[in-house]
Amino acid sequence: MHHRVFLFVPRTLNKTTFRSIQTITDVRKTLQNLVGAQLVFGHGNQSGSHAGLTDNITVNSTLSPRTIAESYDEAIIPFATNIKLRERYVNFDNKVRFGRILEDLDTMAVHIAYKHNAPQIIQSINVHPLAIVTAAVDRIEVAVPHMDIDRDVRLSGFTSFVGKSSMEVILTIDQDNNGTWEHVLRAYFVLAARDPRTKKSAKMNPLIGSTEEDKEIIRKGELNRQRRLTEQDKSLFKTPPDTSESSIIHDLFIKTVTPNTSIFRSRLLNQDSMWMSETTLKTMHIGHPEQRNLYNKIFGGYLMRKSFDLAWTTASLFAKQKLSTLAVDDIMFQRPVEIGSLLFLSSMVVYVEGNKIQTRIHAEVVDIHTAKRETTNVFYFIFKTKDNSQITKNVVPQTYAEAMMYLDGKRHLD
Repeated sequence: MHHRVFLFVPRTLNKTTFRSIQTITDVRKTLQNLVGAQLVFGHGNQSGSHAGLTDNITVNSTLSPRTIAESYDEAIIPFATNIKLRERYVNFDNKVRFGRILEDLDTMAVHIAYKHNAPQIIQSINVHPLAIVTAAVDRIEVAVPHMDIDRDVRLSGFTSFVGKSSMEVILTIDQDNNGTWEHVLRAYFVLAARDPRTKKSAKMNPLIGSTEEDKEIIRKGELNRQRRLTEQDKSLFKTPPDTSESSIIHDLFIKTVTPNTSIFRSRLLNQDSMWMSETTLKTMHIGHPEQRNLYNKIFGGYLMRKSFDLAWTTASLFAKQKLSTLAVDDIMFQRPVEIGSLLFLSSMVVYVEGNKIQTRIHAEVVDIHTAKRETTNVFYFIFKTKDNSQITKNVVPQTYAEAMMYLDGKRHLD
């Protein structure tokens, strides 16, 4: 079971003081300039960034401490005034596409990380020496699943914990309602820093608490880090299910065995159940340059958007109704996706409870020459019925591997 530490924006971050008219588009342009990104694919620096960071340039190793307030920033998605922009974000219900918001959250998280590490900028070439990427999305809790397309959206965030080469960033999205910002969601991102020359991990500026409230935020960030490490150690890939989980799987199995027989191979489903494998949906995407990030890899936000769309479709087809997004949980970016990769996504309903559906999406790249497959990401999305009505159908695993996914889904939903 997850025990995340959640919190609200500290009072020390007065948003009226930090109010900015920058848009999320401005943020992207700032990031491109900050790392010297390749603006036109196929021209200039083929690595995608840090062309001016040659081996003879010395990076200042003195890392000055930073406060939470120094990393705070915000950006607007100006739906109220930019009607053309709405076309990019609008969905079939005339609401904001959640997949597009995932892309913007990823961009904003990287922006906050670079702002925290701003003292490391090499002034002589005006380029930041770090390559900062999203390592994981710990959790996104959605309070308002369907945002209006004609009202401005604000993304804001700050650094909440910093280790040696990784950091946690807390992001908030609000939507304008006649001058009042209404809370929409809160997200927890984990980012990692690399030296673009050596490809090894690089140090980040330490984070200090300037107030008691800030110190508490940092303490909770450390608890989140420890919890993530503990969950990795308890993974079903490393340790077997506990006694209660084993009982759950055995009970599911017994309910599908033909009554009054001793034949384990003969399996029957209840009318209100469906084999887990029958919920599977698959899709394939080619990694085109249009979807690249600052470093000429496929943008992680794009991967999240495509995975979300597939997960929502899988869950909605299973429930036979359009669903609302409740949470995004525990996304790990295991390896980068190269431009030109064949990206295969496979989605499945792995757990159902009450009015909620847990989906799991497995992403892998396939080498076109060898057909070798490598996992790049595993995504977890939780959906719920719009009217909070109970879902009467359940999923049942047939194999041991599916049983582990069932338990894993239950853990994430819990």
